[in-house]
Amino acid sequence: MRQTGNKQLMDFGFSGSDEIEEIKELNELVWENNGGVEIVKAGTLTALVESLTRHDRLEASFNRIFLTTYEYFTSTPVLTDLLIRRFSCPPPVTFSPTQAAEWSTRRKPLVQVRVINILKQWLEHFWTGPEGPDDPNLLKLQSFANVAVAETSAAKHLLELVQRRLAGLELKRSHPSPPKPPKPILPRKLNKLEFIKIDPKEIARQLTIMEACMFSKLQTCEFLHKTWQKKDSPDAFHPAHNVKALIRYFNQLSNWVGALIIAESELKKRTQCIGHLVNVATECYNLQNYSAVISILSGLESAPIYRLARTWAMVTQRSCDALRPLQAMISSAQNYNAYRETIRMAVPPCIPFLGLFLKDLTFIEDGNPSVTSEGLINFHKCTMLASCVHEIQRFQQASYCLQIVPEIQDYLVTQLQSAPDVHDMYERSCVLEPLGRGEHRHRDSYTPTGGMTTSMVIACMILDD
Repeated sequence: MRQTGNKQLMDFGFSGSDEIEEIKELNELVWENNGGVEIVKAGTLTALVESLTRHDRLEASFNRIFLTTYEYFTSTPVLTDLLIRRFSCPPPVTFSPTQAAEWSTRRKPLVQVRVINILKQWLEHFWTGPEGPDDPNLLKLQSFANVAVAETSAAKHLLELVQRRLAGLELKRSHPSPPKPPKPILPRKLNKLEFIKIDPKEIARQLTIMEACMFSKLQTCEFLHKTWQKKDSPDAFHPAHNVKALIRYFNQLSNWVGALIIAESELKKRTQCIGHLVNVATECYNLQNYSAVISILSGLESAPIYRLARTWAMVTQRSCDALRPLQAMISSAQNYNAYRETIRMAVPPCIPFLGLFLKDLTFIEDGNPSVTSEGLINFHKCTMLASCVHEIQRFQQASYCLQIVPEIQDYLVTQLQSAPDVHDMYERSCVLEPLGRGEHRHRDSYTPTGGMTTSMVIACMILDD
């Protein structure tokens, strides 16, 4: 439903012609009634910026969606210019001198405060551009803030934010004092580590520390335009380098799981290794590191490991029982409803599985046009994209209170980076347990599906180079 966006205007004593001008400013917005709430569905860039800085109504949800996704439909230099121009906010040319004077004293100051507040919010929470003394956008904002201080005191804080960005300093934020981390569970010999001799809880902790560090670096711009699917170029900085790094880590962990099992020639040692990996996955689950849980299950259910019927037949009942709830959580039933509900209820710190977010973002990208048939920016699509991004950001707001053990982390990094690709393990798997007629599993309490997690990890697995 197309509406002109002039509802609930504050009565500033303007004449009817002022309301007409308000209609002209916002008539390039398309609104929709959603449960009694008017939400923006589409609009021109200028109209969206005007709605972002309206004098008569503050839409916190709209503002957050806009600042999260603005790089989807414009650029930092363009948005900077539009906001600076909006601050000037001259009265409409059709106004009489009396109307223009009333407008300048009543409406313009409110618009200017909104512009300043949006710029501060942008710099504090959504700025993704470069920083430093040579950034032209920050220099332009600095010049603007220096002038704006004379018109509104609110610009003083904006100037401080810009100067900190120019200096490359971290913005001041209040952080509660972190609690004391639990004491690490150290093996007897830190200088000669073996996987089976490291406590599974400590392996889970160190894996979580490593992945949490990478997860915290994800930037909003990496989730727009499916940038993570772009091929790497040796001469260029990848636009989704943090996403790619997390994908690569996920795949390395999955490959390492398979490599640990395949490396054991003795049947008993292979089953012990599987049991230890199940314990690690369980501890990752307890830490709400669901990404590691899915990666470990992916390795356990990869083709070279899945086919080891005699090995799986000897896995203990305890390990089989422990695997059941983990598999139930990542069931593909009802579009992974069990996992989605788990994530929805999770209280950070938590590391979600990135692949499903990428799958959802791809679905939104491919299933919705960026521009409407009327040539307007499809802001409804931006709203859906922002919903996914905001869920990722929710888990970036809290950090784990865990202590790094450098020796264990060095061991894990070396192991992960040297793990062969899962496709290279199949021949070794056939050597360990040759194909033969009449083979069957002797234990029916747990059966790896050989692909139960495949559809869930495919969004990540196919993206790695």
